[in-house]
Amino acid sequence: MKKTISLFIALLIFYSLFFGGKSEVKATFVGVIEEMINDRKAVVYVTESENNAVYGIVYVNLAKNPDETFKVGDKVKVGYDGTVQGTAPMAVTTLTVELVE
Repeated sequence: MKKTISLFIALLIFYSLFFGGKSEVKATFVGVIEEMINDRKAVVYVTESENNAVYGIVYVNLAKNPDETFKVGDKVKVGYDGTVQGTAPMAVTTLTVELVE
């Protein structure tokens, strides 16, 4: 019984350390949705970026905000982990996305 409890606690700690932590927003940009790929993904034209880290067209995962309905022409603020994938279009690991007035 003690081994089972110890194993359970060890697995719980392992899971919380490696899978339970959320990524931290390290950079943001503001842009306009140019194209909806489906209701969860979009191509965004960047209009404002911290330190010009991203520019032009960026692929964004809208599913990070399931409570919002996005459409072409919406201005959005995107938070990401700070890395940009060198694909065409550029892609980021989207952590937050919200409508901007």
